[in-house]
Amino acid sequence: MFERLHRCLCETGSFVTGMHDTGRSRSVRTPQFVKDILQGVGDRPDISTREVSRAVHVPYSIVCRVLRDEGLHPYHVQKVLALKPADYVPRVEFARWFLQQLETQPDFSAHVLFTDESTFIRISNTQQPSCLLLSSFCNFATLAINKII
Repeated sequence: MFERLHRCLCETGSFVTGMHDTGRSRSVRTPQFVKDILQGVGDRPDISTREVSRAVHVPYSIVCRVLRDEGLHPYHVQKVLALKPADYVPRVEFARWFLQQLETQPDFSAHVLFTDESTFIRISNTQQPSCLLLSSFCNFATLAINKII
Protein backbone atom coordinates (compact mmCIF):
# COMPACT_ATOMS: atom_id res chain seq x y z
CA MET A 1 0.00 0.00 0.00
CA PHE A 2 2.75 2.47 0.92
CA GLU A 3 4.60 1.45 -2.18
CA ARG A 4 1.65 2.44 -4.40
CA LEU A 5 1.25 5.78 -2.55
CA HIS A 6 4.98 6.47 -2.90
CA ARG A 7 4.89 5.68 -6.64
CA CYS A 8 1.79 7.88 -7.12
CA LEU A 9 3.43 10.75 -5.21
CA CYS A 10 6.61 10.45 -7.31
CA GLU A 11 4.73 10.27 -10.64
CA THR A 12 2.05 12.92 -10.12
CA GLY A 13 3.16 14.92 -7.10
CA SER A 14 -0.10 14.08 -5.37
CA PHE A 15 -1.63 11.30 -3.30
CA VAL A 16 -4.83 11.51 -5.33
CA THR A 17 -4.95 8.89 -8.05
CA GLY A 18 -6.39 9.31 -11.55
CA MET A 19 -9.47 11.46 -11.06
CA HIS A 20 -9.68 12.21 -14.78
CA ASP A 21 -12.15 9.39 -15.53
CA THR A 22 -14.61 10.20 -12.75
CA GLY A 23 -17.81 12.23 -12.91
CA ARG A 24 -20.17 12.97 -15.71
CA SER A 25 -18.77 13.04 -19.22
CA ARG A 26 -18.66 16.41 -20.89
CA SER A 27 -20.23 17.09 -24.28
CA VAL A 28 -17.78 18.41 -26.81
CA ARG A 29 -18.81 21.45 -28.81
CA THR A 30 -17.99 20.61 -32.41
CA PRO A 31 -18.34 22.77 -35.52
CA GLN A 32 -21.05 20.38 -36.74
CA PHE A 33 -23.12 21.01 -33.58
CA VAL A 34 -22.74 24.77 -34.06
CA LYS A 35 -23.78 24.48 -37.71
CA ASP A 36 -26.83 22.33 -36.85
CA ILE A 37 -27.93 24.71 -34.09
CA LEU A 38 -27.60 27.81 -36.27
CA GLN A 39 -29.34 26.10 -39.19
CA GLY A 40 -32.26 25.13 -36.94
CA VAL A 41 -32.61 28.69 -35.69
CA GLY A 42 -32.20 30.10 -39.19
CA ASP A 43 -35.03 27.92 -40.51
CA ARG A 44 -37.36 28.83 -37.64
CA PRO A 45 -36.42 31.95 -35.62
CA ASP A 46 -39.39 31.32 -33.32
CA ILE A 47 -38.16 27.87 -32.24
CA SER A 48 -37.43 27.40 -28.55
CA THR A 49 -33.93 26.64 -27.37
CA ARG A 50 -35.18 23.43 -25.75
CA GLU A 51 -36.65 22.28 -29.08
CA VAL A 52 -33.30 22.93 -30.77
CA SER A 53 -31.59 20.98 -27.99
CA ARG A 54 -33.84 17.97 -28.54
CA ALA A 55 -33.59 18.12 -32.34
CA VAL A 56 -29.79 18.31 -32.44
CA HIS A 57 -29.26 15.99 -29.42
CA VAL A 58 -27.10 18.55 -27.65
CA PRO A 59 -27.47 19.72 -24.05
CA TYR A 60 -29.60 22.82 -23.56
CA SER A 61 -26.69 24.74 -22.03
CA ILE A 62 -24.57 24.25 -25.16
CA VAL A 63 -27.41 25.51 -27.37
CA CYS A 64 -27.73 28.63 -25.20
CA ARG A 65 -23.97 29.16 -25.21
CA VAL A 66 -23.70 28.79 -29.02
CA LEU A 67 -26.57 31.22 -29.59
CA ARG A 68 -25.10 33.73 -27.13
CA ASP A 69 -21.65 33.44 -28.76
CA GLU A 70 -23.22 34.09 -32.17
CA GLY A 71 -24.96 37.22 -30.84
CA LEU A 72 -28.47 35.72 -30.87
CA HIS A 73 -30.70 36.31 -27.86
CA PRO A 74 -34.21 35.00 -27.15
CA TYR A 75 -36.84 37.71 -26.79
CA HIS A 76 -40.52 37.45 -25.93
CA VAL A 77 -42.64 38.65 -28.80
CA GLN A 78 -44.70 41.75 -28.05
CA LYS A 79 -47.87 41.99 -30.09
CA VAL A 80 -48.67 45.42 -31.46
CA LEU A 81 -51.45 46.71 -33.68
CA ALA A 82 -50.34 46.77 -37.32
CA LEU A 83 -50.49 50.18 -38.99
CA LYS A 84 -51.84 50.24 -42.53
CA PRO A 85 -51.56 53.02 -45.15
CA ALA A 86 -55.25 53.84 -44.56
CA ASP A 87 -54.39 54.69 -40.93
CA TYR A 88 -52.25 57.69 -41.93
CA VAL A 89 -55.09 60.19 -42.54
CA PRO A 90 -56.94 59.54 -39.24
CA ARG A 91 -53.66 59.81 -37.32
CA VAL A 92 -52.84 63.16 -38.93
CA GLU A 93 -56.38 64.40 -38.23
CA PHE A 94 -56.03 63.36 -34.59
CA ALA A 95 -52.69 65.17 -34.31
CA ARG A 96 -54.20 68.36 -35.74
CA TRP A 97 -57.22 68.10 -33.44
CA PHE A 98 -54.90 67.57 -30.46
CA LEU A 99 -52.88 70.68 -31.37
CA GLN A 100 -56.11 72.71 -31.62
CA GLN A 101 -57.13 71.49 -28.17
CA LEU A 102 -53.74 72.57 -26.80
CA GLU A 103 -54.24 76.06 -28.24
CA THR A 104 -57.56 76.46 -26.43
CA GLN A 105 -56.54 74.58 -23.24
CA PRO A 106 -52.77 74.62 -22.55
CA ASP A 107 -53.11 71.93 -19.86
CA PHE A 108 -55.18 69.61 -22.10
CA SER A 109 -52.40 67.02 -22.38
CA ALA A 110 -52.38 66.60 -18.58
CA HIS A 111 -55.93 65.21 -18.78
CA VAL A 112 -55.25 62.70 -21.57
CA LEU A 113 -53.98 59.16 -21.03
CA PHE A 114 -50.90 58.50 -23.16
CA THR A 115 -49.20 55.35 -21.97
CA ASP A 116 -48.10 52.00 -23.26
CA GLU A 117 -49.71 50.49 -20.18
CA SER A 118 -53.26 51.27 -21.30
CA THR A 119 -55.06 48.09 -22.25
CA PHE A 120 -57.34 47.00 -25.03
CA ILE A 121 -60.44 44.89 -24.50
CA ARG A 122 -60.13 41.26 -25.56
CA ILE A 123 -62.69 40.31 -28.17
CA SER A 124 -62.13 36.58 -27.75
CA ASN A 125 -60.98 34.40 -24.89
CA THR A 126 -58.39 32.49 -26.89
CA GLN A 127 -55.09 31.91 -25.19
CA GLN A 128 -51.98 32.86 -27.12
CA PRO A 129 -48.96 30.58 -26.68
CA SER A 130 -45.83 32.06 -25.22
CA CYS A 131 -43.51 32.79 -28.11
CA LEU A 132 -39.81 33.56 -28.19
CA LEU A 133 -37.97 35.10 -31.10
CA LEU A 134 -34.24 34.69 -31.54
CA SER A 135 -32.90 38.02 -32.64
CA SER A 136 -29.57 39.78 -32.91
CA PHE A 137 -30.76 43.26 -33.83
CA CYS A 138 -32.95 44.61 -31.03
CA ASN A 139 -33.57 44.56 -27.31
CA PHE A 140 -37.18 43.60 -27.82
CA ALA A 141 -39.10 42.04 -30.65
CA THR A 142 -42.48 43.06 -31.93
CA LEU A 143 -44.98 41.17 -34.01
CA ALA A 144 -47.58 43.18 -35.90
CA ILE A 145 -51.14 41.92 -35.71
CA ASN A 146 -54.10 43.08 -37.77
CA LYS A 147 -56.74 42.92 -35.07
CA ILE A 148 -56.98 43.09 -31.32
CA ILE A 149 -56.91 39.61 -29.82
